[in-house]
Amino acid sequence: MSNWIDDDTVEFELNDKQADFIEGVFYNLTAKGVKTAGIVGGIGSGKSFVMGFAILCSKEDLPMAKGQFACNTVKQFKRSIFPGVKSVWREHFNLIPYNFATGEGDYCLWKEPPPDWDRPWQEPDDWENCISFPNGWVMEVCGYKLNADLHRGRNDDFAFMDEALLFKREWLKILEGRLRANVGKFESNWHHLFAFFSSPSYGSGGDWMYEIEKLMASESDRYYFTTITTRDNVLFLPPNFIENLKKKLLKIEYEVEVNGKRISRLPNCYYPAFDYERHTDLDEEELYDPNQELVTVVDFNAHFTSCTNWQHNPNTHLHRMAFDQFVKEPDNDKTMAQTLAIQLRKELERRKHRKRRIIITGDRNGNNKSAGSVKKADGSWETFFSQFGEEFSDHGWDVVVVPINYNPPKDEVYTLMKDILSEDSDVVPTVFRFSKTYGRSTTTSIQMAPITGDYNKDKGSEKKATTNQENATHLSDTVDYYAVYISKPHLAYAYGSFDMEFM
Repeated sequence: MSNWIDDDTVEFELNDKQADFIEGVFYNLTAKGVKTAGIVGGIGSGKSFVMGFAILCSKEDLPMAKGQFACNTVKQFKRSIFPGVKSVWREHFNLIPYNFATGEGDYCLWKEPPPDWDRPWQEPDDWENCISFPNGWVMEVCGYKLNADLHRGRNDDFAFMDEALLFKREWLKILEGRLRANVGKFESNWHHLFAFFSSPSYGSGGDWMYEIEKLMASESDRYYFTTITTRDNVLFLPPNFIENLKKKLLKIEYEVEVNGKRISRLPNCYYPAFDYERHTDLDEEELYDPNQELVTVVDFNAHFTSCTNWQHNPNTHLHRMAFDQFVKEPDNDKTMAQTLAIQLRKELERRKHRKRRIIITGDRNGNNKSAGSVKKADGSWETFFSQFGEEFSDHGWDVVVVPINYNPPKDEVYTLMKDILSEDSDVVPTVFRFSKTYGRSTTTSIQMAPITGDYNKDKGSEKKATTNQENATHLSDTVDYYAVYISKPHLAYAYGSFDMEFM
C-alpha cells in the first residue's frame, strides 16, 4: 500500500485483518450520523500499527476537523499510548514532531501550532493536550476517569480510543453524544466515526465492545468489529515470537492474547463478584508506594509457596495488592519459605523500598511444626513464619509476624469476599485493587477458582500435575487470608524472638 502522507512514496504492508478494518471504514460504514469501528487484538497482533494508520487516514480525509482521543487519563495517553503511535508514524511514514526552532516537522504536540498552519472549524481554547497537523486536523486527548462530565459540552468530528476494555459504559454515552460537529461539511466515512482499539478482556469489563459485533450483523453500514490475534500477524513477527510467548505466558494469557479466546469467569466461580477491569482499575504508580509499610500474606506449600503484597492508606477504604511472588523449588540449603523471603527482599531492594517495616501474615499452618520446620537449641521450633521473618529482620527490617490463628469456614470466607468485591456492602466498606501487570497470577487464580456445592473452594487444581500452580488456588488463598486479617483482627496474633510488635 502506498503512503499518501507526502510526495515521497512509502511502501508498507498490512495483514489481512488490518486491511479489512481500514477497508471496512472506507467502503462499508456509509450510514449518516455516528458510526463505530472496533478492533480487539492481543500481543504482537499489529493493533497499535493499525490504530496509528487509522488516525492518519482520518487526518487525510477530514482537513480542519477537530475530535478527541478518549482515555482514562491524559497522563496514561502521553506515557503509555502515544509513544507507540509516535513510533509507527516515524518508522513507517517518516513523520516527526514539529520543531519550532528549525521550522521542520509534520505534526505539533501539546501547544498551539505555527501561525501558517490551517486551523480547525472549531478551534480549541487550550492546545495543551492537542495533536495538530498542517491541514487543520486536530485531536485533543480527553481523560474521563477524574471527571467524565467535563466533556459533555464538546462538539467533535471524530473520536479514537485505545485500551477500550478499561472504558466504562457510562462514559461511552457521554463520548458518543459529542460526535455532532460540522454536519454536512465532510463527505467521508471517517466523519462522526468512533474508532476503538483494545487488548482482549480477561473479565466482564469492556463487554460493550463485543456488543458492536452483534450490531454489525444487522447494521453493517454503521458498525464494524473484528478481532486480530498474534497468529494473524505472524508474517511480520520474528520466527520464534509465538513459541517464546508460549514459554513465558500463563496458559490463560496465551489462550487469550495469542489465540483470541474470550473469557469472563468460570460459570461456578468462588469469587462471583470479581470483575477484572474494575478490580485492576488503578495506574501502577497508584498501587505501590515505596515509602509505606508492606503487608505480606503468605501461603506455605511444599511445592509452591507464594505471597501477595498489600498496602493500605488508613484514611481510605482502598487496599492495594501491589505485586505477587512465588517459588516452585527451594534454593540450595534453603526451605521454600526462606527462598521466597529472599526473593521478596531482593524485589523490594530492586524497587528501592524505603519504609523498612513489613507485616507478615497468612495461613496458620505456617506456624505449625512440619517437615520444613527446624528445632532450635532452646527446644523451640523455627516455623515457616519464623524463617520468613528472620530473612528480613537479619537485614535490618522492622518485622511484625501475625499469622491467622484460626481459618474461618470457607462458606464464611465466600460471603466475606463477595461483600468486599461487590463494593456495595455497608458492613464491609472495603475496596480491593490488584496490579494488572504485577498481580496477573493472583487475578488468574481468583478467576479460575471453582466453587463446590456447599460454598467451599474447590482446591483440586493444587493437586493436578497438568495445572500451572500459579493458576491454581494458592494465590487466591492469600487474598482470603488478607480479607480475614483486615476484617477479623482478633484472629491474628504476634509472636517471635526478633524485633516485632504485638498487635
